[in-house]
Amino acid sequence: MSIALAEWAPELEKYLIDDSKIPKDVVGPVFMKTELAIYAVEAIARDNPDTFVGILDRGLYVRVVGNRRLVLNSSTLVELAGRPVRFPGEVEVIMSAFAGKIRVTGERIEWYLEL
Repeated sequence: MSIALAEWAPELEKYLIDDSKIPKDVVGPVFMKTELAIYAVEAIARDNPDTFVGILDRGLYVRVVGNRRLVLNSSTLVELAGRPVRFPGEVEVIMSAFAGKIRVTGERIEWYLEL
């Protein structure tokens, strides 16, 4: 059963894009629609003002779209979630896929392309 973005997280609708906006050098995670994913999308949008493009609603998943590089900082995620987040570990559980390469540390997750 698919969950509409408007029902799951209406606050993320401002980030919706269509497929025509996907950059050639796309990077980013695909998250299952969970509460933590809402905070992760907001954190990525906040921490990447120059490279965050938006999100695509894919039914049970949401694809985060960035151009060449996106970072999810643990400090921003914890602030938005209002609780401790196991990092790394908790985010990867809701990430079903990603575009680009990935680098995970105790402070951040980075999706990137080497060109």
